[in-house]
This record gives sequence, C-alpha cells and structure tokens, in this order.
Amino acid sequence: MKFLMAKLLFSQGGRKLLWLVLAPFFLFFILILAFVAEDTKPPTGQYTIGSQLSQAVLQYEEIVYGALLEYELEEHTPLVLAIMMQESGGNMSLDVMQASESIGLPPNTITDPVYSIEVGVAHFEKVLAKRERLGVDLDTAIQSYNYGSGYMDFVAANGGKHSAALAQTFSEQQAAKLGWQSYGDPEYVAHVKRYVGTMRDGEVIDLANATADFQVVYEAMIQFDGYPYTFGGMSPTTSFDCSGLMMWAFRKIGVNLPRTAQEQYNASQKITADELQPGDFIFFTGTYNAGRPVTHIGMYVGNGKMFDANGGGIGFTDLNDRYWQEHLYGYGRIVDFSGGEGG
Repeated sequence: MKFLMAKLLFSQGGRKLLWLVLAPFFLFFILILAFVAEDTKPPTGQYTIGSQLSQAVLQYEEIVYGALLEYELEEHTPLVLAIMMQESGGNMSLDVMQASESIGLPPNTITDPVYSIEVGVAHFEKVLAKRERLGVDLDTAIQSYNYGSGYMDFVAANGGKHSAALAQTFSEQQAAKLGWQSYGDPEYVAHVKRYVGTMRDGEVIDLANATADFQVVYEAMIQFDGYPYTFGGMSPTTSFDCSGLMMWAFRKIGVNLPRTAQEQYNASQKITADELQPGDFIFFTGTYNAGRPVTHIGMYVGNGKMFDANGGGIGFTDLNDRYWQEHLYGYGRIVDFSGGEGG
C-alpha cells in the first residue's frame, strides 16, 4: 500500500513538473498563433461600406467578398458594392454589375446576379492589374470600369492621375471618334464614391446622415485631393485657390458664391464654433498680405478637419494645427446642409 501511494504521488508530481516545463512553450505557441491570425486579417482598404447602399445591393456583400477573395482583393469589397449600386441603380437588376459588355455581350445579357458578380469582379481585377502596371491612381481604375481600360492609357500619358477635366476630355474624344452623341459617364468616380465611407488618416468621414447636396459638394471637392494650389485658380484645368475651389464645388448644387474669401465671408450667415457643422465655412486672417481681413477659407467636413486649397496643396487640414488656430477669424454658413434655411 505504501508503495502504491508513493507511486501515485510521484506520478502527480511528475505531471506537475512536466507542466511547468512545457507551459512556457505552450504559451509561446499560442502567442505565435494569435500573431499569425492578426497578420492574416484582410486589410481594411481605403473605403468602408457606405450607409447609402440599398438592401438589394447589401444582400450580395458576402458573395462579392468571396469573389474578391479569390484574387486577394477582398479589401475592395466596399468599392465593388458601390460600383454595383451605381450600375444597378440599387434595384433588383439581374445583371447587377452590368458586366455583360465586359465579356463582349450586349447589355443585360447576363441574367444571373451571382454570375454577374463573378464576371464583374474578374473585370475589376483586370482593371486593377493594369492600374498597377501603368502606375495610375485608384480613381482612374474606378472610371475605367465605366470607360474601359483605354482610359488608363490616356491618364498615364497625361500625368497619371484622374481628374474631372481628363474624364471629360476622354469622353468627348471617344464620342467624336465613334460618332456618338456622348460616351460614358464623365462623373462616374463621384457617382460611385457617394456610396462609400471614406477612410482618411485613420478616420471615417461619415456621410450617413448627410444630405444629397452636401454629398455632391463634398465629392466635387475631394476629387482634387492632392492637386497643387494655384493662386487665382478656379477650374479643374488650372487647379484652384481657396475661394475658387468653394465657388466651383458649390456651383454643382446651384449656389453661386462671390469670388474672394472676404466676399464669401461677407455673404455668409455668421455662426459660432458650437454651431459648426459639415458644409460650413471657416475663415482665416493674415495668411498673406491681401489688404483685407479675411484671406483664407476652408469647408468644415467633421472630425476637426476642413477641406481647403492652401500653400501645401488641396486636401484635408487639421484645424487643431497651431498655425490655423492662430489665424482663425470666424465661421459662416451659406447652405444649411442639415435641412434648414441657409444664410
């Protein structure tokens, strides 16, 4: 009996000793698995799924994700869903991605939504592959889904970056070449991107509750993100200065602004910082010697940022930056994008 008890105690102690020896290795193995799992998660991509997508489109989210996964392009799921929304109009169209023409068939020949997605995603992959070869931007690839891949060659030969002006020129050239009244949708990029959430600097600029007019103005502006600042510029062909950009974008919704930042300040309804909402103007003083108080304007887009054209170029600007805080002059509203009356 004593022998059996001793043997049992030895066995329990042996197991404890074995566990103490193996535990660090086991923990290390678990950490490695966790790291690999995190590392293999698909990238988030540049866009998030937009709140304006219809349920008719959202029902295909998993199918789109799976189709893109075959090409390791799953991070583009929000963008492809947005393309589907634009192509189908958000209804129960059978050729949900209008993919028939990409394989040489007449429009709407495809009558299976899943097959339409497979063909559309395969076309999208080819567009992205050519984009990589030519070194053009993603907006060029988006426009090429509508125009065809020849647009990428055209952009590559004209600076490598999509613009509204290039899209319009290409449309006019193709229409003349083919003898058509028009060719494609020159504003296809803006039309698609209204259906995505935008990821910039780790923050999503949420358009979920935005009015249609604000989305039009916002998309009109951000297509010029990264363009150079041009003093006196007021069109896509010349690029823009601060007030010229506001004039051009707000004209998209039928609002005609005066020319200078000072005049735009004078025309605006004055508001406080607490009343500031996306689409309102922020005015600055002393940014250069203009002989008048207001010398710069930006449009507030939320998350403590404005979109403007300044000496660093066109893009998003952090309002907490010390320079802009020191030159802040006031706030104004031309259009109440919340749905109220504008000033």
